[in-house]
Amino acid sequence: MLEKIKRENNGITIGEYRNTNINPFLLHEGWCFRQEGSDEWLEALVPGCNFTDLLHHAKIEDPFFGENEEHVQWIEEKNWEYKCVFKIEPESLQCSEIELVFEGLDTYCEVFLNGQMILKSENMFIAHRVPCKEYLLYGENELLVLFRSPILENRDQKEKIGIIYPAENDRSTDKLSVFARKAPYHFGWDWGPRFVTSGIWRPVYLQHINKGRISNVHVKQHWLSDTQVKLDFDVEVDILEETHGKLVVHSDQVSVNGHWEGVFKLGLNRTTLSVTLSDPKRWWPNGLGEAHLYGFEIELILGDSLVHATSERVGLRTVEVINEHDHFGESFYLKVNGQPVFMKGANYIPPDSFLPRQTKEKYDQLFRDVTQASMNMLRVWGGGTYEDDYFYQLADEKGILIWQDFMFACTLYPGTYEFLDNIKTEAVYNIKRLRNHACLALWCGNNEIEMGIEKWGWQSKFGYTDQQYEKLKAEYHSLFRQLLPGIVSDLDPSRFYLPSSPIGHWEVVSDDSRGDNHYWGVWHGEEDFEAYSQRVPRFMSEYGFQSFPLQASVNKYIPLKDQHVDSASMKLHQKHPRGNRIISETILNYYRSPKDFESFLYLGQVVQAEGLKVAFEAHRKAKPFCMGSLYWQLNDCWPVASWSGIDYYGKWKALHYQAKRSFSTYLVLAHMEGGTVSFYVVSDSLKEEKALLTLAWKDRKGMPISGKQLPLALEPNASAEVLREEIGKIPSLPFCCVMTLTIEDKPVSKNIFYPAKIRDIDLPKPAIDYKLSEEEGRISIDLVSSTFVKNLYVHLEGATGNLSDNFFDLVPYEPTTLYYDVRDGDKIGELSFLSVYDTYNDRP
Repeated sequence: MLEKIKRENNGITIGEYRNTNINPFLLHEGWCFRQEGSDEWLEALVPGCNFTDLLHHAKIEDPFFGENEEHVQWIEEKNWEYKCVFKIEPESLQCSEIELVFEGLDTYCEVFLNGQMILKSENMFIAHRVPCKEYLLYGENELLVLFRSPILENRDQKEKIGIIYPAENDRSTDKLSVFARKAPYHFGWDWGPRFVTSGIWRPVYLQHINKGRISNVHVKQHWLSDTQVKLDFDVEVDILEETHGKLVVHSDQVSVNGHWEGVFKLGLNRTTLSVTLSDPKRWWPNGLGEAHLYGFEIELILGDSLVHATSERVGLRTVEVINEHDHFGESFYLKVNGQPVFMKGANYIPPDSFLPRQTKEKYDQLFRDVTQASMNMLRVWGGGTYEDDYFYQLADEKGILIWQDFMFACTLYPGTYEFLDNIKTEAVYNIKRLRNHACLALWCGNNEIEMGIEKWGWQSKFGYTDQQYEKLKAEYHSLFRQLLPGIVSDLDPSRFYLPSSPIGHWEVVSDDSRGDNHYWGVWHGEEDFEAYSQRVPRFMSEYGFQSFPLQASVNKYIPLKDQHVDSASMKLHQKHPRGNRIISETILNYYRSPKDFESFLYLGQVVQAEGLKVAFEAHRKAKPFCMGSLYWQLNDCWPVASWSGIDYYGKWKALHYQAKRSFSTYLVLAHMEGGTVSFYVVSDSLKEEKALLTLAWKDRKGMPISGKQLPLALEPNASAEVLREEIGKIPSLPFCCVMTLTIEDKPVSKNIFYPAKIRDIDLPKPAIDYKLSEEEGRISIDLVSSTFVKNLYVHLEGATGNLSDNFFDLVPYEPTTLYYDVRDGDKIGELSFLSVYDTYNDRP
């Protein structure tokens, strides 16, 4: 009776269960577009945007390549028209109503159906459902969408308000992004270009309605005991004519019998269906257990006919954010199913400057990357977008908790009635869309605005009078301390709301014991990486360091003649004004001067990874004082020098490989103060384990100097110092200490501690033997070296994916095996190596 309806968005599948006779009629074919005033109509891709449509027809060069970003800025100041003609068969008009559904319009536009204006939109972040049966015709119908320039529209708003808002990340002088409910990063950021797009960016379709439909379901969990949970399905039903009917909830996985029967009145109806489950399987974050999901179907039956049904996948769990005063100061941590859980992950930005390019396959790969790095949380940052439904579905399936910002970042915003009303619509829509997801951990009002108010000198920088600044702060309070928390309380009362992140400020040392923190003393403050060990907060929700993509990626977006740091093309792909200098100086602080451009790119990644390793280890060993480490940033929206661990083309940087090692369930590490080395073992497991720690001090040739084996009983969910050693008491000056933690004879963590900076060590020449083999689509690379190899990068020519490990240290005579799963289209070629030694010597 039911089938799964798929709406394709460049490969992104959004599924709903619906009665087969009211399937959505996709309107993704037959579109054309033009610049307003032009006589030339060109084929358009929907979902899509004006930039990618112009690129498809070679009206512009690739905006990501070279200096082309500067040559396409004219697009943002033009109006654009999109239209399509579609046919309606007579039988399609026999239903009660037909709704035209736009899941995303970017941003200012009017929609006309057969010459009748049926919709005006001013918000990129919401969907629209418009009853339109009365305007539809047998045969051909014309749908026209007129997009107004966001820049021209926002200039008018700015003139009316008469004030410049402190949108310092805008790549323009007029600071217009604050007026548009549009992805802020489109206007530029310190890692992103300025491409102010327009277009139909999410699916569009006609939805046939037969007497009524289920418009929303809110699943509330009430845990009656550890082994019993009551689920309330709060159902909203839109009815087109008063009638008798019923609602039923059922599941193929468990026996449930939720049922309501009665008279539905015309318009919106609300009712609750309740079911109780005994001994349910709980949903757990990645690394702690199965992310189990239960599937439920809710059916609307009017008379004797099933007219609509929808499905919900529910993860049964409790999530609490504990933000309260304690003996350390002010806590900030998450409890899942009653257990404190250390959050390991990253900040996530939009995956492309042109959002409709993102595909289902790219989302699948993204979450493979995340889970392979042992992450359990992503923060969806407030300068981008509320993500696609498929993103949250994958997070549910993979056990990745989501810290969800509302889309506000790094600036104050208008407080007019019209603006706040627009935001209210946006918040209601997205809260109702996302609140059933097991992955959703908390709502956060904005990114860094309270920090900006207190620490960024906006009043003097922008010349606000005392009266103006007080008004701006009062408008901030109305939005983030009243409006948004009120909506969250009404629609999603079980979830934590944080007005602004961070709570503590990195400029104030005492704030390290207060809530979450964005520590930017490293990078913006130009401190050494050792500061990460000294400045450990309760929860680190932002920190990071930049690097460039490697040579193979740079070749895709920088012309060969411009491949040097000071070229105009390279500078355009470095959005931070001090970025190249900070990277270069930091390389020289820890390593020797790179001999060429490729070596510079490589060492930049090594420095980024080794620097954040200091932070990863400092945060994890400080557990339970510190209970979260989310670095900035996971990904890129275009090819660029940035803080990302994965470049735009999906290639793992050294940072992501280091995160994979440092975020493992078990971690062994060493920390030196003075001449004393302290060894720690961290466990995120919820059960006690018997383990063996092996410590091997080695000289530069890999020969053993001294060693120990320590049997350990690892406490669950804990960090413990297990040993201290004095460097001076080791028989001879060691090159390094190789630390290996095993459980049941299986290595679960391996780490290497170097007492001295690598810059000050004469590394031996690499002497690597390797063997390649392939079986059933998996390539194995067996490696062994007779010398230490520092940060070995293994490049497999033609591989579009990522090796199982890379940028690792190869210990003499310790065999290592890497794996690569061959992808469709790969043309595998030769193997090559790059190490720290090679960056200032001729390669072996």
